[in-house]
Amino acid sequence: MKKDKSLIAIISFLLVIGFLITSLASYYVSLKSLRSEITLNELPLTSDNIYSEIQRDLLRPVFISSLMASDTFLRDWIISGEKDEQSVTKYLKEIKKKYNTFTSFLVSENTRNYYYASGILKKVSPDEKRDAWYLRVRNMKDDYEINVDPDMANKDMMTIFVNYRVYDYDGNYIGATGVGLTVNAVKLLIEEYQKKYSRNIYFVDKNGDVKLSGENFPKSIANIFNSNKYPEYSKEMLSHPEQSFNFKDGNEVVHMNTRYISEFGWYLIVEQPEGKTTRHIFTTLMINLGVCSLITIIVLVLVSLSIKAYRNRIETLRGIVPICSYCKQIRDDKGYWNQVEAYVSKYTDAEFSHGICPDCMEKLYPEYLDKPDDK
Repeated sequence: MKKDKSLIAIISFLLVIGFLITSLASYYVSLKSLRSEITLNELPLTSDNIYSEIQRDLLRPVFISSLMASDTFLRDWIISGEKDEQSVTKYLKEIKKKYNTFTSFLVSENTRNYYYASGILKKVSPDEKRDAWYLRVRNMKDDYEINVDPDMANKDMMTIFVNYRVYDYDGNYIGATGVGLTVNAVKLLIEEYQKKYSRNIYFVDKNGDVKLSGENFPKSIANIFNSNKYPEYSKEMLSHPEQSFNFKDGNEVVHMNTRYISEFGWYLIVEQPEGKTTRHIFTTLMINLGVCSLITIIVLVLVSLSIKAYRNRIETLRGIVPICSYCKQIRDDKGYWNQVEAYVSKYTDAEFSHGICPDCMEKLYPEYLDKPDDK
């Protein structure tokens, strides 16, 4: 019995170890492959798709502002002395209506008047803190910038402005014009991206300041460089036009792709926690282990039954076996008498072939015995 139990224990051990090694190896190979796929293909592809949609949804205001800055009517109106206020107001109102922007504006360098769809909002002053944007645009080398500021014309609602420089026909700076989108409108776009691609999406500037994000982004993180969520090498994330990283946020691995959006001067960051993606792999592992356990139990039951049956057959031949003194038949455990051949064949793996021993041959068939020749 001890040998039987040892045999079953060895078989159990080999089966369990074999199934466990196979299942775990398959799990980790699949996990590594999936992580590689996320980092090298899925996130960069998502970033490309989002960038294309950004060009369509957010760069459209840049294009509109560019058209306004090069519009001969607007330039001629400023050069001619800004004589008809209603004409430029009507122009800005039509721009806003036609292109469905939140606001449209023009600031003249000559008068410093801030024109919008309802007339003159105010005069831009270098001493006014909230007018610092105009001085920045006036002195910058690029043709335009994108910045987020409260819009005085709309109850200080946070607005993404495209500020475009306006030149006369000799290349002299004569003002700034452009349009604005509400931050909430842009956040809705980000929410759509996140829902569509099942990723966390947000924008940061070169200093790591979070410029735009969805509703689910932690409000406590204003700068990714100052957050404990991100690794120590987080500043390296913004050192190249496009990079991919992964880091641990608690117990979960997060994959990240960064891409520089030159039109905004911001970095588009796409994050994907791998928990949801790898959950089905873990579920498959659990199913495999469950199936392996079931197979192991079935194999052990069959082995145990086989050993028990074999042992019963062997034990039948042990001890006192009732045998007839005359016909030599053997009585089985059910009380039936059987020929020796039948009994042994039934309870062992032995097979019989019939013949006659020399003694019986001499006794029963002496005429068939070979006799030496007489000399």
